[in-house]
Amino acid sequence: MGDIRSASRLLGEYQRHTAQLEELRALLHERLTAAREEWRALTEGGREPERPAGDGPVPLAWGRAERARTAVAEIEAAIERLDFGVYGTCGRCGTFIALERLRSVPHTRRCAACDDGRK
Repeated sequence: MGDIRSASRLLGEYQRHTAQLEELRALLHERLTAAREEWRALTEGGREPERPAGDGPVPLAWGRAERARTAVAEIEAAIERLDFGVYGTCGRCGTFIALERLRSVPHTRRCAACDDGRK
């Protein structure tokens, strides 16, 4: 009887974990779509905003385009980690990243402690 309960509990944990990963995958794809749309809007006509010259102030359009481009790359990398089965593991210390952190920042590569420099 204990083996059946253990197997049932294990199956329940697996199903819960799988559902959480699918939720996070959907969230990543939503954010990827939004970041790509922002990137397209900022680079309409196939041209990126002009990059700032020298040490002068950074034009707002260029900064926004750069953030959108970075967001696309980070989210695509997170989806790749998900596909390879390493998503949700801190790239620095190897611990699991808290589910709430992943829901808040689904493309994060680090746990909160490593990101804050506490580890």
